[in-house]
Amino acid sequence: MNGLRKSLLLLLSPCLLVCMATAHAADSVTVPGYAPKTGVEYVYRSHKTTSTDMSLWFNKPAAIMRGDFRQSMTVLSRNTANIRVRWSLSADLPQRAEGIADSYAMNALYRNSLSAYGVHQLEYEAGLNGFPSKLIGFDAILRNIQSAAVVGPGGFVSAPESNLTDIIESIKSNPILVIHNLAPEAELLSTIQEQDSAAYNVGQTGTASTVEYSRSVPVPVTIGWKLEAADLAKQTATFSLKKTYDSIALQRSQASTVEGVIASFGEKAKQLTGEQLAAARIVSKDVTMTFIVSLRDGSTLEATETVAAQSGGMKITMMSHVWREDIPASLPELSNWNSQDVSASVVAPLPERGTNPTAITSQLAARSTLEEGQAAYDSGNYAGALRYWKPLADQGTAAAQYKLAGLYQSGLGVDRDPALAATYIRKAADQGWAEAQSSLSDLYAVGQDVPQDHAQAVIWGRKAAEQGLAVAQYNLGYSYESGQGVPRDYAQALIWYRRAADQGFATAQYALGLLYDQGLGVSQDYGQAVDWYKKAADQGLHVAQGNLGNMYAMGHGVARDRAEAIKWFRKAADQGLATAQESLKRLERQE
Repeated sequence: MNGLRKSLLLLLSPCLLVCMATAHAADSVTVPGYAPKTGVEYVYRSHKTTSTDMSLWFNKPAAIMRGDFRQSMTVLSRNTANIRVRWSLSADLPQRAEGIADSYAMNALYRNSLSAYGVHQLEYEAGLNGFPSKLIGFDAILRNIQSAAVVGPGGFVSAPESNLTDIIESIKSNPILVIHNLAPEAELLSTIQEQDSAAYNVGQTGTASTVEYSRSVPVPVTIGWKLEAADLAKQTATFSLKKTYDSIALQRSQASTVEGVIASFGEKAKQLTGEQLAAARIVSKDVTMTFIVSLRDGSTLEATETVAAQSGGMKITMMSHVWREDIPASLPELSNWNSQDVSASVVAPLPERGTNPTAITSQLAARSTLEEGQAAYDSGNYAGALRYWKPLADQGTAAAQYKLAGLYQSGLGVDRDPALAATYIRKAADQGWAEAQSSLSDLYAVGQDVPQDHAQAVIWGRKAAEQGLAVAQYNLGYSYESGQGVPRDYAQALIWYRRAADQGFATAQYALGLLYDQGLGVSQDYGQAVDWYKKAADQGLHVAQGNLGNMYAMGHGVARDRAEAIKWFRKAADQGLATAQESLKRLERQE
């Protein structure tokens, strides 16, 4: 959405036509900059549906979930640079909701989300167009969801492969995702809002290009918009917008995921015809939106959005209809809102990593067994951990396979057997378990129990890196920097180091600092080098502390400061870094 926001700013900000005082509804209009009243609560209704079609894999119709929500938004303050906004959130069905409560499965899911995040209000700073830019109170939200990842709904201890773990890693690197997950209305409504006023002809169209990222692969996106109509009596303008994704780039970004999905269906996948298999490999995505904007204050009064995506033989269509409650809705209701196929219960999730979709065992039983094994391991009872994990591993649970590999690799509770450890690592890696993929990459890199093969190391490391595993992202960056398994490419090294560094991975922060320090893959920037060295040094990484000492000693990127140089050299020297010990001696002799 941020990429879209930038594109629309370029599209809509210029005053393309001067609006005449005598303009009629079919001629031209001026859309003012976004100027909501401060301190006024605006209430919004939201209808949402999600249709999931897996008929290629299962002989059943598409499952449709729906949700009916009533949220409120208040602009708390405004200055010349930004505004501060609060959304009050609720999973409760509005009083005027039609049909039985059980037919609104999305409300139940959203209630669980609010419980996991531990909030019923979100406050954030936004640009003058209302688009979120900085979440307020993120640390408390992060603590809440980290707690929920340990003890889930109903008091169950969450499994290591809990979806909450993935959410935690995502929001750590981008806290705005909390708003995206809990108050998507905030982003949708602000998509078309602008900081400054602009004039348009009815029927006027425009296009722009931007780039979005899908599993770290840049996907070019073309955005087309049109002013469909204007109603001077109601003081509104209606815009339509469509996003078209580059099919080749999108296909490339999802290729490994699609093949993993197909492989996970085992014998069922082998029974597909050539035509069905080709359909399973199709990847597509289209987004269409309609907005009704106020000509009084530039705010979005009503919006609809349809996102249609296809990947791995699954088709998902997500639709939203949001309108301000004090103004009657005028856009058409969602096409599947009252479908007879609306589910009265939560749609079963896709199989988690490490499960067989044709024979899913009880997740709670497996979860309990995994945790009992972990408890035994933590207490030093490695033989007990082996008894818990091995049956699960042999049944195909990836988490257990990966844990069991650790026992065989270290000889804990069982005779050391690195070859068998490698076998279990590969089993888990083949199922998409990121940590196992990273470990298999390490085995290929050093030639341990597999032939040394740097190209294979990169292939497996990339799979884990694309899932967001920081250590794998760092290792992939190192492969590009060193030219092991791939042609040397400092620009790519910079990209992967940064992704790991943004997750707080100290070694990647140090490596990123080195690239800026030496001007490799990027223009030399001592200031950036100091910033990244400092992040890693604060985590205790001795080489980063030594390099930070050098920056202060030489005045690179910071004012020369002998005392600071000595402080950081001493920290590194105390950890045994020989170069820091020598540098510290030289500086102390100068006293």
